[in-house]
Order: sequence, then C-alpha cells, then structure tokens
Amino acid sequence: MASMVAQSFSWWTGDTDADGGLTLYQYLKTFDSTRAMGAIARTFRISLLTVLFCLLISYPIALWLIAAGRKTRTLVLMITFVSLAASLIVRNYGWLIVLSNTGPVNATLLALGIVDFPAQLTYSEGAIIVALVHYGMPFIILPVYGSLLRIPPALWEASISLGAGNIRTLWQIIIPLSVPGVFGGTMLVFAVSMSAFVTPLMLGSPSTAMASQVAAEQMLVQLNFAWGSAIIITLTVATLFLVWIYALLIRRVYRVNV
Repeated sequence: MASMVAQSFSWWTGDTDADGGLTLYQYLKTFDSTRAMGAIARTFRISLLTVLFCLLISYPIALWLIAAGRKTRTLVLMITFVSLAASLIVRNYGWLIVLSNTGPVNATLLALGIVDFPAQLTYSEGAIIVALVHYGMPFIILPVYGSLLRIPPALWEASISLGAGNIRTLWQIIIPLSVPGVFGGTMLVFAVSMSAFVTPLMLGSPSTAMASQVAAEQMLVQLNFAWGSAIIITLTVATLFLVWIYALLIRRVYRVNV
C-alpha cells in the first residue's frame, strides 16, 4: 500500500515514470475520467445495495436461529459455514446457470407468464448484487447471531410483561443491543463488496465494471501503475471516510462504542 501511495503521486509518460517529483496529476486524471469516476460511483452503489439486502435477509435468519430448536439451529449454522468454504468461482458459475436464459429463474418467469421472452439477467448489475448478497450473508448472520446470543432472554420477557408488544420490544430493545454485531457484519460485507473483482468480472459486463476492474486494467494491461494506484487509493480513502461516518452515526444514535 505504501508503494501504491508513492506511485500515485508520480508522473507516468507511457514507458517509465518521469523524474518530476511529486504530483497530483494522477488524482486529477482520476476525477476528470468519466470511466474511473463512473466505476467508483457504481462500486459504492452496488456495495451499499449489497449491504442493505444482506442485512434485510440475514437479520431475520439470525433472529430465527435464537428461537429455533437445537437440531435446526445446528443444521442452519453448518450450511452457513459450508457456504463460507465454497469456492467463489464455483458459486459464480452456479449463478450464471441459474440466471441464464435457459435457467430456472427464466423458466419460472416464462411459466407464470410474467415475461414472453427470456429476460437478460446475467452480465448486469443485478446479477452482481445477487451473487455478492449470496456471498455476504454469512458475514452478517454469524456476528448478529453472536450478538443476539449475549442478550438475556429475560429482557424480552420483561418488556412483554410491561405491556410492550413483540415489534416494539424488537425495535427498542433487541435491535439496539445487537448493533455491535450488525456493525461488524455490515462492515465486512461492505469491505468485501467494495474490493470485489472476480464476481463483477464473471457476472458483469464492460458497462458494469467496478473500480477494482478499472484499476486492474490500468495496472495489468496498460502497465500504468501510477494511475491504477491513484484509483485504488481514491477508492480506499472514500471507503474509510464512509466507514467513519457510519461509525459516528451508530455511536450517536445507539450510544454504542464501535
């Protein structure tokens, strides 16, 4: 990373780095590039949507695990751990089959009469988000489940006995107490999504390229390490700033030290 920071402040003439001292040229070039800024904005959009969908799906699963029987809970946790161990490339190939024109999703849509022709589901932002949500769910289920385990069941029972319903108890007691797990899980998913390279490469298209793909193209194809480094450093700084804002909001709203 230190080497990339140094290279991002250097000139690049096409063959070698010119001996011109430090410069902001690569960063100005990044902000002036429609493709680079479009890829960075797309990366943030896809990552935030992935975190949102992961949280909406994973939190209820973690909450259900608390009340589930021992055998059911063990089975679901085993499936979650197996999902973490599965090859990312194999998963992506699986989604290519599921979302293809002849896959089960299109077959269902055609059978229900929702579409007249197979929908183009692969090589799109939607396909990338679906695959990233599938990959990121365990990263939220496990920390949230751990946080929920540490909440004494007596708190729920006391809230109900004092007149609060299940929804109010969940919103005002359970969710605030599970915020550390939510914060840790969402940050993991956000980091994984922001740095995703294989998934958008396999399930996306040139028009849906994320920042990691644009930077890799500059470094590995154009051999422009200076500009590629500037793109990565820009993305990293923007990510850290967003994480800082998120942590600040969590501390202010929930009074939790994260």
